[in-house]
Amino acid sequence: MVKILTLALAASSLSWSASPQAPALNAAERAVTGRISASRLRARLSFLASDALQGRDTPSPGLDVAAEYIASEFRRAGLEPGGNDGYFQTASMVQLTPNKEGFSLKLEYQGRSVEAGPDGASLSLASGLSLTAAPVFKLDLADPSSFAAVKPTDLDGRVVIAQAPHRGLKGIQAAFHLLSDAKPTLLLLVGESEMLGSGERLVDASPDSASARQATPRVAVHSPALSALFDSLPPGAGTATVTLTAPEPLKTPFTLRNVVAVLRGSDPALKSTYVMVTAHYDHIGMKKSGEGDRIYNGANDDGSGTVSVVELAQALAAARPRPRRSLVFMTFFGEEKGELGSRYYAAHPLFPLARTVADLNLEQVGRTDSTDGPQVGTASLTGFGYSTLSDILVKAGKLTGVKVYRNAEASDAYFSRSDNQKLADAGIPAHTLCVAFDYPDYHGLGDEWQKVDYSNMARVDRAVAVALMMVADDPATPRWNPKNSHTARYLKAFEQLHGGQP
Repeated sequence: MVKILTLALAASSLSWSASPQAPALNAAERAVTGRISASRLRARLSFLASDALQGRDTPSPGLDVAAEYIASEFRRAGLEPGGNDGYFQTASMVQLTPNKEGFSLKLEYQGRSVEAGPDGASLSLASGLSLTAAPVFKLDLADPSSFAAVKPTDLDGRVVIAQAPHRGLKGIQAAFHLLSDAKPTLLLLVGESEMLGSGERLVDASPDSASARQATPRVAVHSPALSALFDSLPPGAGTATVTLTAPEPLKTPFTLRNVVAVLRGSDPALKSTYVMVTAHYDHIGMKKSGEGDRIYNGANDDGSGTVSVVELAQALAAARPRPRRSLVFMTFFGEEKGELGSRYYAAHPLFPLARTVADLNLEQVGRTDSTDGPQVGTASLTGFGYSTLSDILVKAGKLTGVKVYRNAEASDAYFSRSDNQKLADAGIPAHTLCVAFDYPDYHGLGDEWQKVDYSNMARVDRAVAVALMMVADDPATPRWNPKNSHTARYLKAFEQLHGGQP
């Protein structure tokens, strides 16, 4: 899961079980949940998160092996290929590598100026950029109240300058949401941060794609002199200006693949509508240097979600009768690089978005050793209450002994941090189901398959299977909640997707 900041998670019960009065599973649900196996989940994840795949970076040979493995499991289950190339949706992408030769930056304020060159600079640009005395807007991430009333349009056409992100800053999530709707000319990050990467970016190279043009250029500079001048700037729009020259990045083409299978529905009318269950199969690869273990295996993030999608696919493929709607099983590439696979799918859908009724995305469902305490027999949903899919998951959880709850700190904050966001942006009720939002070894070298609670993961997957069957068999479709203050943009997208129908 892409995270900018570690959140303190709300306390939850250590365990929970269905009450004796809870309704029982029907025969079809019992048959499907009975096919979900902790031992198979363990076997699959021990390969997918093994050192042999070298952390499944996007792009990498290890990611390609993972894609082939997932496709082979879909094939073994007898599922229909759902891609434009068998079980693959192939995506033409371009990797942009910063070219810092000739880079220069100058920040000016009240007669003072500081210049910075390529040393200590990190660039993330889709094209060359030249700015002369561009106006600045300062976001003080240490004091979110300083920009609580700022509108996205206040940032349009300006250089937004902020601290380089680190875990002590309180305003990162608020700034992220603000920037997502704004159109600044540049995001300038000042200071040193472990969260800033190399600046390399992958973008959709399709002829009709505008993703590269739309992305906000980003420059990060570690310079004590620049930091000192930054500290003297008042928050908001002031008189400071930025002059910058950044060369065109180097461009390398790549082909990447989402892995897709479909189980056709049994109902003559409903089989042309679709329920998606998704996860991302990439992780962050390897440390470039150092002694000992250098592989980020990504067992929980998100090997656990990936093998769960495969296990659910095989269990549901044997259902008799089949679910009434068609089920789409998909694993995305490049979530760790900015939800690339789900972004690509939303722009190039294989199944009509207007006939896709829901997406349930699975992320970090294997580890129960949350930093907030053990999470056994529980699962949380991002955007809990945003749509009626929340109610369906709660009901399915009661039937299978899993408490599906709203995490007070993380549910809203993490809605935008995984692949569900791109489907939600298109108007589709889409959420991510998670067991532990934060846990030891998150994005660390120790996130290995031996630390996963496979019995609990199977338990959670059974709840997911029942929820998918409920959605697939119900003629009524999940809907966004108009009473929730966070759903206005998704309601609007839903209405546009369905020709104005609420």
